[in-house]
Amino acid sequence: MITYEKYSKNLWQKALIILLELITIGISYYILFNNLGEAIINLLHIPYTGGNHLRHSLLFTANIIIFLAYLPTILIFVKRKISWEEAFSVPLAFALYYIGFSLLGYNTLSDVSLIDWLGAALVITGLSLHLTAEWQRYKFKQNPQNQGKLMTTGLWSLSRHINYFGDLLWVSGMAMITRNWWSVIIVLFLFVFFYFFNIPVQEKYLQQKYSEEFTRYKKNVKALIPWIL
Repeated sequence: MITYEKYSKNLWQKALIILLELITIGISYYILFNNLGEAIINLLHIPYTGGNHLRHSLLFTANIIIFLAYLPTILIFVKRKISWEEAFSVPLAFALYYIGFSLLGYNTLSDVSLIDWLGAALVITGLSLHLTAEWQRYKFKQNPQNQGKLMTTGLWSLSRHINYFGDLLWVSGMAMITRNWWSVIIVLFLFVFFYFFNIPVQEKYLQQKYSEEFTRYKKNVKALIPWIL
């Protein structure tokens, strides 16, 4: 359960999130470089191709970059109370990306080409968008003059949940790198989770807290995808 009104240092919860994510990144390493991927492919009775080592390196590098990009959010930007349920569910979600995309891209034999580098660029773009948006909101809230005000400027003038849009971009980029159509399911799952669950829950809270200010914001700015949705 997400509790927006309560604030806490969350030291143990944050430590658990980081530890579990490091464990899943370690598993992704063994999948991509230490034959765990081959063992899983054989267990599923899928013909093993040997994959592409450059793609393996690209996927693992992306995992490391994603983890590092989210550290400021975990350690600095999040001030609200993190429940133990959330401390377990967040790493579980990232395991879907770290481990899921590693498995889906492990057996892809085709050479790394333009589409893979476009995917990598999308990963960087999405992470930059998320990180910048969170930093802008953090700085806004740190200013005493903005106490009790709704953040609607900067990147937040493009989308009410521009950080989630950044997440969709980098997840889509990872899916592109795998060159596996099954990866689209992960992207669709994330979109459905954001648009039909997370956003409605957050906006109910925002409507109650900011009332008419949020009503005006909601009227003029799209929820997720700038100018579209």
